[in-house]
Amino acid sequence: MFPLRAAAALLTVPLALPGLSSAPAPEAPTPQPIFPAKYLGTTDMTHAAQSPEVTAALGTDAPFGGISGLEHLGGQDYVALSDDSAEEFPSRAYRMTIPEDGSTPTVTGAVLLRDAAGQPYGEHAVDPESVRRLADGTFAWTSEGWAKEGDFRAPSVIISDASGQELRRLNVPDYHEPNPEGTSGIRHNKANEGLAVVSPDVVMTANEGALAQDGPMNTEEHGMRVRLTQYSLSTGEAIAEYPLEVGALYPGARDRGISEIIAGDDGSFYIIERGYVAGQGNRGEIYRITLDGATNVLGKQALTGEETPVHKELVFDFSSLPEHPDNIEALAWGERLADGRAQLLVASDNNFSENQRSLLHRIALG
Repeated sequence: MFPLRAAAALLTVPLALPGLSSAPAPEAPTPQPIFPAKYLGTTDMTHAAQSPEVTAALGTDAPFGGISGLEHLGGQDYVALSDDSAEEFPSRAYRMTIPEDGSTPTVTGAVLLRDAAGQPYGEHAVDPESVRRLADGTFAWTSEGWAKEGDFRAPSVIISDASGQELRRLNVPDYHEPNPEGTSGIRHNKANEGLAVVSPDVVMTANEGALAQDGPMNTEEHGMRVRLTQYSLSTGEAIAEYPLEVGALYPGARDRGISEIIAGDDGSFYIIERGYVAGQGNRGEIYRITLDGATNVLGKQALTGEETPVHKELVFDFSSLPEHPDNIEALAWGERLADGRAQLLVASDNNFSENQRSLLHRIALG
C-alpha cells in the first residue's frame, strides 16, 4: 500500500488531568507540562503539490485532505491515510515527502484501499482513521465501524499489503460491537481513532469515546473513560485492554476525545485529546501515557469506574498558540533534530471542508 522503507525511530515525553467537578464551574487551570516541549512551527498542506501519479490514480477532481493517520517510512517519506469512506472518491492513502526544513510537503502518490477480493471498498464499507507500518512491511490501519441508520458494525483493525489490498482483520472483542438499542458497543464515529505499534507482534488501538455500556460521554462537569485495546498480530486476538480517562468538555465544546496514539521508545505512548468549540475552533493537547499499574479490563463487558486508568501527563497544549490547530488527528515521529531532540509531527483533518485546513504542526520533545 505504501513504499517500503524502514520505519522511523520512536521516542518519549509527559501531565495531569484537569480536576473534575460535580457542578458547573469555571474551567480549571490548565496543568503545566513537566516535560520540555517546544513548538517549532506549522505548515499548511491544503494545497500541496501533487505528482502526476496521484492524478492518474484518483482523477483530477479528487481532493487532497481528510488526513487522519500519518506514518514515517524513513527519510522524508511518509504515508498519510485519508478518512474518506468512499462517499464520492475512493478510500485511499497518500504517499508524501515532508521536508525537514518545514517547507510545504509534496503528495507523490496515491494508493487505493481495496478489500480482500482486490476491489475498492464500497461507500461506508470502511472509515479509515489511523495507519502504522509493521515489521514485515505490511500496514495495519483502523476503521471505525458504523452505528446508525440501521447499520451496526464493529470497528476493525485491518492488515493490508503494500499495494493497499486487505490481507486479514484482527478479532475485535464482541462487546465493542454496537447494538441497535445503543446500550452496548461503540458509539457512531467514536471508535478506534488511534493505532500504535507496541512491539513487532502487538498493536494497540485507542477509542475516541466511551463504549455505550461504560457510561455516558463526557460533559463540562465530568470526563469519561475510553478503552485502549492491545492485539497480537500472530494470533489476531485481543490480549489486553486498559481504561484511559478523558477530560471534561472544554467550556462550550460539543465534543472532546482521543484522536490518535503513537508509541514512544521507552514503553510510553503519546495521545491527542481534542475537541471543537463553536465560534473558537479546535482545542487540543498531547499527553504522554504509561500503562504501569493500570487495570487490565479485557473481557470486562462494562466498566464500573473503580478500575485504575493509565497514567497520563500533559506534554503540549495547543491553546498556547495564537491560532487554533484545526482538527488535529494524526501523529508521526519525524527525523530527529540536529541537537538530538525528537520531533513529533501533528497533522489535521480538514474534513474536505473549504473552511478548514490540512495543517502539519512540528513539536520538539526533550
